[in-house]
Amino acid sequence: MNFPRATGSLALFACLNLAAPPGAHAIVTLGDNVELEGFVNVQNGVRQPNFESADLIMQRNTAQVEGKYYFLKDSTAFGRFDTGRLEEATFTFVGRGVYDSAYDIRESWQDAYSRDGHHPGEIDFKLREAFVDLLLPPLSLRLGRQQVVWGETDNFRALDAINPLDLSWHWTWESWEDIRIPLWMARAVYDVGKLGPFDESFVEAVYIPWDVQHNKIATDPRRPWALHGAGLTENANTVIANGRVLDLDMRVRDGAPSRSFENGQAGARFKAIWGGVEFSLNYFYGYSADTGYRLMPNTSGIFGNTYRADFVTKNPRTQLFGLTANYSDETYTQAVFRMESVYTTGTPVSIAPGAPRSADPDGDQYDEARRMVVMIAADRPTWIHWLNDQRTFFLSSQFFWRHYLDWNPFMRGIPAVSEAELNGTVLPGRFISTNTDRIDENEFVMTFAATTSYGAAGLMQPKFVFAFDPRSTGAYNQIGFDYLVSKHFTVRAQQNFFWRMEGRSIGPWELGDLWGQSNGNSRNETIVSLIYQF
Repeated sequence: MNFPRATGSLALFACLNLAAPPGAHAIVTLGDNVELEGFVNVQNGVRQPNFESADLIMQRNTAQVEGKYYFLKDSTAFGRFDTGRLEEATFTFVGRGVYDSAYDIRESWQDAYSRDGHHPGEIDFKLREAFVDLLLPPLSLRLGRQQVVWGETDNFRALDAINPLDLSWHWTWESWEDIRIPLWMARAVYDVGKLGPFDESFVEAVYIPWDVQHNKIATDPRRPWALHGAGLTENANTVIANGRVLDLDMRVRDGAPSRSFENGQAGARFKAIWGGVEFSLNYFYGYSADTGYRLMPNTSGIFGNTYRADFVTKNPRTQLFGLTANYSDETYTQAVFRMESVYTTGTPVSIAPGAPRSADPDGDQYDEARRMVVMIAADRPTWIHWLNDQRTFFLSSQFFWRHYLDWNPFMRGIPAVSEAELNGTVLPGRFISTNTDRIDENEFVMTFAATTSYGAAGLMQPKFVFAFDPRSTGAYNQIGFDYLVSKHFTVRAQQNFFWRMEGRSIGPWELGDLWGQSNGNSRNETIVSLIYQF
């Protein structure tokens, strides 16, 4: 069992997500000190297994309000108190309410969830962010529940690892801003300016005193985007051992770090410009947002006609070292070149059952690996006159290489569920968990994206995204279109395709295999959204 493997592949899926709400809207002001903005998004989605049918998978209604209160301006608080060097202070909050009515509309889902009393379609409201900004030049502070974003990649989760993700609803197909889990933390930025050969330099420090969280993943196979591997959408209930058919009793205990001051996390980065190259050096000491599962050998085994498997979740301490750089070449290519390199310790991985002691000394089917990710990218505005003689296309290409420094051939990724068989006979109603998803020592993926706009004011905005895993030949393709009806109202449509070459094994990035298979389990989907922003 290994769900960290999937969250590791977020590097791929995230870079494809270009669907953040458009920015053409106006901020509502109340007096001189209060600003409000937000949006309402009605998002409808259907899935087409091999385009032979269409199933409703979402009717998600989201309302978000963001507010900012300037309670201190020009070194004066509340219009009367002198604050000296403290020039400005604001309070910001972000609140969001969500309701997915698909769970009420589909009768099959109503019946499925009524058995356990859990109903994911209920209204959910959260105060996502709430923080105070303090400006004391050259120092600025942000205190409260917030997001911190590092890195040079386009929504690529490598260096951007401080906030975990909520993947329980629609995996990574939403903007990172909307699915990051904000944490209670303190963030300080000290503006250094000119420092020797460096220009526009600054130092940033982050401290998370107690708020330890991890990626949230749905595993219930009834959910339309649950993570269940490339097999059946069922829960394993059987183990076959030495010719015996045993009931599976799997128990998972929460071993995640407690939310306490002794489990604090911290990081820092230095960013500057040197000879036309903008770069940053980054370090973060925290806990892995990926969750591993460690088998407890002493309490696991055969008891009568039952095989009991006791697991404890693990989110180990991790250290992250990162280097980013970007350079704009105006002379020869008119392109921007980007690079990001990240070295991470404490990445949880699963080890195959029955692996030798050299690969699994504790016999717990669990290990912690060191991993490196390198990304190289190029972006360029380019004229393609035969497609658009009025505006350029923005072309972006990225290449990712992921390498496990202490790899062994028994490392495994996402398990899958299949029908239980004994002596070639399928056992009705019985399912077993298998894991043939071998983690490769070196994993690669390539992406390409193109966007442009049409119309007198650029109100029609198509986009094209393609990602390809050269080892498994899995691929993802998105074709999207935004129409800005007004500065407040946008209509968005997109089609997501998942491809896999017939007969090829599960790819290391789970691209086109986990989400789109050639066996009728394809997750191709159409999404139509109506967005109102103010």
